[in-house]
Amino acid sequence: MVIIHGISGSTQYLLNGLKPVDGRSLGTFGDIHHFYNNYTEILDETQAAVNNQLDGRIAGLNDTEAQLDTRIREGIARRTAEVDGQIAEVRAKIENATNIVTRCAYMVKCWIAVSLRSRSISRPFNSQNVELRRVQTEKAMLIRNRAEFVRKGCSNVLDNHTFIADNMSFYIGAIGEETVINALSRLPDEYHLFNDVNLRFHPPIHWKEKNDYIKSSQIDHIVVGPTGLFLVETKNWKLSDIETKSDKLVYQVRRSSLALWYYLRKHYARNNVPKTRNVIISVQGCRPDQKLEPHIDITTPNRLCEYITRGASALPTAAVERLVAVIGRTVGMWLLMVMMRPRAPGLRGPRTTHNCAPLLPVVSLPRNSVKSEVLLSLDLHQRQSGSQGLLCHSSPSLLHPR
Repeated sequence: MVIIHGISGSTQYLLNGLKPVDGRSLGTFGDIHHFYNNYTEILDETQAAVNNQLDGRIAGLNDTEAQLDTRIREGIARRTAEVDGQIAEVRAKIENATNIVTRCAYMVKCWIAVSLRSRSISRPFNSQNVELRRVQTEKAMLIRNRAEFVRKGCSNVLDNHTFIADNMSFYIGAIGEETVINALSRLPDEYHLFNDVNLRFHPPIHWKEKNDYIKSSQIDHIVVGPTGLFLVETKNWKLSDIETKSDKLVYQVRRSSLALWYYLRKHYARNNVPKTRNVIISVQGCRPDQKLEPHIDITTPNRLCEYITRGASALPTAAVERLVAVIGRTVGMWLLMVMMRPRAPGLRGPRTTHNCAPLLPVVSLPRNSVKSEVLLSLDLHQRQSGSQGLLCHSSPSLLHPR
């Protein structure tokens, strides 16, 4: 099985913009696809779950309110009997007083007790009354703002659907790229698949033929194996669009191929740079043996593995390993510098001045190193044999809509 480095760039872009649903993050394109296709059911389930939570909370507040109210009423009844009993005792003492001074003293005491009767009864229950009012206020607020709470509880689901709809070009592109990755996963073990490779150049390289300067280039897939080096561009377009937009496709592929050649030239002698074969994958089909120009082939996902493996061996094992290491060299250096770079005080993440995803740090390469950077984030994808490949993906902000 092919060693896969990273995921689809369009998928990564979507994953970066989506929020957790039901407490779980969407982690794969399968999750995204399932969410989008079952949006109505998921929204209904989320609304039902939020309503059930609100019902449970309101029911709990009702129980608490009833318990507090009963406790206060019973307490007040007992306290009322105690205070009235005390007043009755004082009145009895007034009647039984033997002299005027004692009678007057008891009369003053009785007058004070009567005046403070209500306060004496209610004061021991002030804290419980405060708690009762809090519970009643919270319950009224939940009932009054129920619709708003339901909307907020479903906000992630609503926001995710809006985000996908607003970025439909990435969603369609992800479908195509995931289809191609799935097709390429059937390649033999000797092959390596790099997904979403972004190259940057400082200073920009000059494309003399077009009088254009290339600062960066995004490549959907790069395949490295015994049969050579393949630059793969995925298009999930209608067949008619492939033909009517052929000039744009040719420009895009030739630009990416030139950028890759310039990057590899930094690591190889000029005449030893591995030859790149350019191929466009038309997910929705193409005509047999269709070509946009002599050096750009077009095929479909179900014929892609045959297209790559049918040629004679062009790269020995050592050459394949070197080429994989060259593509991963800047990756390793970038990751090492990310790990060693201290975080500035007060910042949540490393600061960047490049056009890349937030929290990705800028790497200053040594003067004697290559000036281009392959902006890939690194992880490990383990093969069945136990060897490890670099799992790489690039900054999603450099993606081009499909």
